[in-house]
Amino acid sequence: MKWFAEFSRHHLVTTSVILIFEILFYRQYAHLGAEFHFWLHGLFGASIGLCALTIWQLCTKRGSRLSGWEAGALGHLYSAIPDIIFVATGVLHMYWMDILALHISIHFIPSPIATMLAIFLLCLLSYVLVQGKYRWIGCIVLGLAGVILAVALWHRQPIPTTLQQVKHQTVKYSWLCPMWDTDSH
Repeated sequence: MKWFAEFSRHHLVTTSVILIFEILFYRQYAHLGAEFHFWLHGLFGASIGLCALTIWQLCTKRGSRLSGWEAGALGHLYSAIPDIIFVATGVLHMYWMDILALHISIHFIPSPIATMLAIFLLCLLSYVLVQGKYRWIGCIVLGLAGVILAVALWHRQPIPTTLQQVKHQTVKYSWLCPMWDTDSH
């Protein structure tokens, strides 16, 4: 229970806010039948947040005011911006949204959830190692996560460019195809 005594009021509040946010976020995805997307973008977003926090700590050699929870939640929020735009305004997914945490491309990597889970666990391990006295090992583990992402992206399926290709996708998502108006089939 010593760890709980050291847990500040700030961390209790932010952890509570994050849990409420994640529960509400999951419910919204579930309402749309899109739990797959919650996990995909949640795991990758949390990985981005942890990766950024780990790199910050490596570069500055000091701690951050953000906890791993907070960094992970901010990463998830960043990764889900295209989905938030879709739910709030009805704007469908477009190619440019890949600048937001590879939002489109990660749908087409091999075994997307398993791959993102592996990347998340490696980023989490790297974060924990850097917190301790294992900075170099943390760097290597973080590099391994980057290599796995690069290999997965290298082997991803092509992103659909025609309406017919979109219709034949097994993954359900809201997609704005640039060829939408020109396809006659």
